[in-house]
Amino acid sequence: MPEPQHASLKVNGGHLHYAIWGDSGPLVLASHGLTANHVSFVCLARALGPGYRLIAPDHRGRGRSREIQGPWGMEEHARDMLALLDALHLPAVDLMLGHSMGGFVAAVTGAMAPQRIGQILMVDGGLPVVEELPPGMSVEALVESIVGPSVQRLDMRFASIQAYRDFWREQPAFAEAWSPDLEAYLDYDLIGSPPDLQPSGRKDAVYGDVQTQLVGPTIPDALRALPMPVRLLTAERGVMNGAPLYSEDIIERWAPQIAGFSRGRVADVNHLSITLSERGGQMLAQEIRELLGEP
Repeated sequence: MPEPQHASLKVNGGHLHYAIWGDSGPLVLASHGLTANHVSFVCLARALGPGYRLIAPDHRGRGRSREIQGPWGMEEHARDMLALLDALHLPAVDLMLGHSMGGFVAAVTGAMAPQRIGQILMVDGGLPVVEELPPGMSVEALVESIVGPSVQRLDMRFASIQAYRDFWREQPAFAEAWSPDLEAYLDYDLIGSPPDLQPSGRKDAVYGDVQTQLVGPTIPDALRALPMPVRLLTAERGVMNGAPLYSEDIIERWAPQIAGFSRGRVADVNHLSITLSERGGQMLAQEIRELLGEP
């Protein structure tokens, strides 16, 4: 697989880093998860092959876009995605794919500029998992209850790259999905120098984003406004390799409220390995080919 092209553009608050795989074919714009980065789409890029063009940024406050100072929220991410299309002189993309938080970003982007997004593919994300905060629960507590070590690690420091890999190797989500691709994703996430390495994701960005991702009217209003086909793919298992993130009740509640909604399920993956494993990448690529056709 050819190496992606890397560049950055000026956005509100700083510079947004992005990567592009391929130089022709159907256009796919990808939005990563809450504490992830663009390298989470390497398996997908390989599985799609050279016939597609895949574009993915590091969202503000993560990866090489860490130094952006805000503001935060799904609408700001959506504006970044549209600014990226403008910078690349792309009037529209054939598909916007969003994993986890990226599904919410896709919903807001599609509602904000429906003429620029042909279809949306939400990958284990995009639908609200709660209607409102349970009494006495903070946003921070809600996030930790859902994603666990993904956000807890942001406060941690690691003496070496291997120590960071070992931290993740012990997590149930990757017990059966360890690979060189996953190691590359984890290595990219680290900043600093040994023995003081830390994940690149910023907690102020994460919790600032959650204010519009998980609570409030931003996402429900966007979902109800989407005019394009919307497909939801759910993982068989959740963040900790246990119960899936989305219950049937949640999906059935939202399905009638989204025009053009359909859903599918990916077996033998969890919320993280649906993008961070070879199987996950192949299944997502197959889904994209079915939605867009062979180039």
